[in-house]
Amino acid sequence: MNHKRRLTYIPVLALLSLPLAQAQDFDDVEMIVHPVRGSVSYIQGRGGNIGLLTGADGVLLIDDQYAPLTDKISAAIRTVSDEPIRFIINTHMHPDHTGGNENFGKMGVMIVGHDNVRTQMAAAGYAEEPPFVTFSEDVTFHINDETVHVFKVADAHTNGDSYIKFESANVIHTGDVYRTTSYPYIDQANGGSFLGTIRAYDLLIDISDAETKILPGHGVVSNVADVRAFRDMLLVIRDRVGKAIKGGLTLEQAQSAGLTAEYDERWDSGSRIGSSRELLSAAYADMQ
Repeated sequence: MNHKRRLTYIPVLALLSLPLAQAQDFDDVEMIVHPVRGSVSYIQGRGGNIGLLTGADGVLLIDDQYAPLTDKISAAIRTVSDEPIRFIINTHMHPDHTGGNENFGKMGVMIVGHDNVRTQMAAAGYAEEPPFVTFSEDVTFHINDETVHVFKVADAHTNGDSYIKFESANVIHTGDVYRTTSYPYIDQANGGSFLGTIRAYDLLIDISDAETKILPGHGVVSNVADVRAFRDMLLVIRDRVGKAIKGGLTLEQAQSAGLTAEYDERWDSGSRIGSSRELLSAAYADMQ
């Protein structure tokens, strides 16, 4: 896979960033800590699920939601650990996963992410602080008697997606490559890929077993059977889009052809992020 691809897109993508955070009212957001297995938990708030590893060596976080939520996130962490927050891993570039970087960085937290997270945040004009330390292929943390393996996957949700596997706990945080709340959101403007998403799901299935707890970027903890069913749905949609393209349908015609009809009630978000129209747009772009 190409870990070095760099993409530059129009500044309107910055609308996903600071203005979105400013437009939201965060006063009523409640942070809920959910145990997963062993020393691994996750924090549910507003934005991506925050992975949480605690122990005597300190706290490791996966993502940090929006900047105005940093105090609430810190307070939630303190309900399960008094140890210092030492590391944050950014699964990808979006502000509901990186918005707290600057605040936590000022606390002395080391923030880590794939090379493309840093470069693509700059290319897209994001106001959020990018990772301080980047990697090209993978990086491993040895902390709290846990081996935490962080590695780049195929361009899927964006061009900088990583999985994080807690080897001893047998837990995988997928970032937004996998979500249980809607269809996959494939951010084409930031290097996302429909076909890459299928490859990323194939990998997730390969590195999981029946006992693996799979923590999505949005939604609830799942298992490998859930991911396999989700992947199989995308394979059906892929084949239908391929036939539509061979039949000469335009994108607009394909989006109106009912190619996802039996799945829409469960998976279509009804908005731009996670909708069937956006999913078909990404599939069409990859396959035409």
